[in-house]
Amino acid sequence: MCKKIHRGGNAEQYYADKKYKEAVAVAVEACAEDTKGQTCYICTQALHWKTKEGLVRMCACRGTAGFAHVSCLAEQAKILVADAEERNLDDDKFERWYTCGLCEQEHHGVVRCALGWACWKTYVGRPET
Repeated sequence: MCKKIHRGGNAEQYYADKKYKEAVAVAVEACAEDTKGQTCYICTQALHWKTKEGLVRMCACRGTAGFAHVSCLAEQAKILVADAEERNLDDDKFERWYTCGLCEQEHHGVVRCALGWACWKTYVGRPET
């Protein structure tokens, strides 16, 4: 187990990665019925090409809008936060981690939880400023 934790980026990173994977599985399962036959608005795939995860949607989007993979939402949030940091924007840049880019409403429930773990695993090793 110790070698596995060390390969995973030490204990805190290993734990964050583990909890993220668990949270994504719960979110995908909770959204499974609503997401049948839909595609991700970010990558346009039904099944994520790398992670093989399914789709989620827990925002205010309706109809065929707002379906996405948690990993796509996380990548989009990372890019938006990096852009905000680069441009020295003073607004709450981490809001991008829990706000839908389409309807601009907050994600809720198990999707918000999965995005919280995605944020944590992304920045857990980042030096404090």
